[in-house]
Amino acid sequence: MSRVPFTLPDVGLREVKGMISVEDDFLEIRVNSKILGLIDEDVDVIKIEPSAIVLVQIKNGLLKSKLILTPKKSELLDLIPGDHASSVSFKIKNKYRTELAVLVAQLNQLRGI
Repeated sequence: MSRVPFTLPDVGLREVKGMISVEDDFLEIRVNSKILGLIDEDVDVIKIEPSAIVLVQIKNGLLKSKLILTPKKSELLDLIPGDHASSVSFKIKNKYRTELAVLVAQLNQLRGI
């Protein structure tokens, strides 16, 4: 089981961080929002069946990588803070590239790929 910390792109006055992992055959996304970086909101736990995800991509950058998830139904995107068109991009520091690769391998195995 690999847990990977992430941040989400600009969500207005909120700073959104969290952890993404595979738990009990589900993709688990723990999201923690802070208003103006100061006031904590509750931690939201989102569980997604791997079969509900159409595409999983990793884009490696110079300082950060991106994990891009494209779900079958756009309603799943409404559960994750921010404005997402057809997919959601999680920003991940490059020091977690190994954990990210393990996470994607676990997810793809559950998806039957």
